[in-house]
Amino acid sequence: MSYGTLYVITRHQSTVDWIMAKLNGRGVGRDVFVTGDLSEEMILRMRKGDVVYGILPIHLIKRLLRKGVEYYHVVLPNVPYELRGKELTLKQVKEFGGQIWKIEDIKSFKL
Repeated sequence: MSYGTLYVITRHQSTVDWIMAKLNGRGVGRDVFVTGDLSEEMILRMRKGDVVYGILPIHLIKRLLRKGVEYYHVVLPNVPYELRGKELTLKQVKEFGGQIWKIEDIKSFKL
């Protein structure tokens, strides 16, 4: 059986490590691509069956969903203000309530 590519898109190594630990081997049989940025070239290359884990802005998430790509959003709900935008440790990602949300649909309208 052939699987699509698994993309992990984040600039934070501890978040990559945390995502891979949460997957617990579910990426087996897939090519895995880890990057800090989602490029236009990558979006054009993605196909139905590909899976993305990341922290992406809404307009990019919508593009991926329209292509049939599965998208999982990393949510860190309890990061203290003074640590936002800073590199967190794996322990901190867990401590600050790291979650993964599957995003299936986004209803939004440009005004």
